[in-house]
Amino acid sequence: MRLLEQFTHNQQEWGLSELARALHLPRSTVFRLVHTLEQLKYLEHHPQRKTYQLGNRVLNLGFEYLASQELIEVARPFLTTLNEKTGCSVHLGVLDEREVVYLLRIAGRQHLVSNVGVGTRFPAHATTLGRVLLSELSLQELNHLYEGIELRRITEQTDTTVQDLHQRLCAEHQLGYALSLSAFEAGVVSVGTGIRDASGKIIAAINITGPETVFDREALEGKIKDLVLQAAEAISNRMGYRG
Repeated sequence: MRLLEQFTHNQQEWGLSELARALHLPRSTVFRLVHTLEQLKYLEHHPQRKTYQLGNRVLNLGFEYLASQELIEVARPFLTTLNEKTGCSVHLGVLDEREVVYLLRIAGRQHLVSNVGVGTRFPAHATTLGRVLLSELSLQELNHLYEGIELRRITEQTDTTVQDLHQRLCAEHQLGYALSLSAFEAGVVSVGTGIRDASGKIIAAINITGPETVFDREALEGKIKDLVLQAAEAISNRMGYRG
């Protein structure tokens, strides 16, 4: 990270010797670091000038960060309203390979059942947020994603084969939402659905969580589900979706 931070607006290109002096590291060490970063597309090499500059992958990371910040700010007021109407904790998450990453959490004032923080990661196949984010993948894509990877059992309800997971995803995709009744954490229920961008692709998901003692299946698939879907539709519209 210190190496990449040397590339600034004022100095966009560096030679190996210059980098070594700036970082107070041996030239051989800097060469190995630079070579690795070049292979990963974080740096680009100019053979004629014998210098390096930031690569496209760094720019992509920046764009993804900015996009996530925009999504959070767009979603926040709608999730705050959802939180106030239900008293439940509400969450916004995105997919990172086989995990769902929490970008935003607004804790329930009346029904606090968990203490999930921003940046928390959970296995996507076992959560409502994650299943929503996986729901548009084909069976072939799921097989590729989980090739050589065990689908860890969280509870007795967890799908532990790609085939079973795909069947559940197809059913939930048709419904337009994912439901959990103590399927991830005992005594906790959840409803989640997707956020779409202008292209119609699911780019994020939202859910609410509450205690099973307060919200039965009928309530979850009735008023609570409708409120979650309304919030997701409003956020999607703000992100450019016109479906």
